[in-house]
Amino acid sequence: MSEAVKLVDRVYVIADGVVAGEGTPEEMLASRDPYVHQFMHAQPDGPIPFHYPGRPIGEDLGVRGPAP
Repeated sequence: MSEAVKLVDRVYVIADGVVAGEGTPEEMLASRDPYVHQFMHAQPDGPIPFHYPGRPIGEDLGVRGPAP
C-alpha cells in the first residue's frame, strides 16, 4: 500500500459493494472508518476478519489430491 499511494491522486476503497471511503492518499491514511483504516494500514484485525491458518491451497483451487 505504501508504494501504491505514492502513484495516485485519489484512492477509493470498496467494502460490501459500496464505496467505504474516497479521497487523497493522505485523507485515506488518516481515515477513522474501520474498513478504510484496516485496508490502508494493512492490518489483519478489523471489520474484515483475517483467517489464519488458511485452508490448504489445493482446497482453495478445487484440487482433490494427487492422482492415483
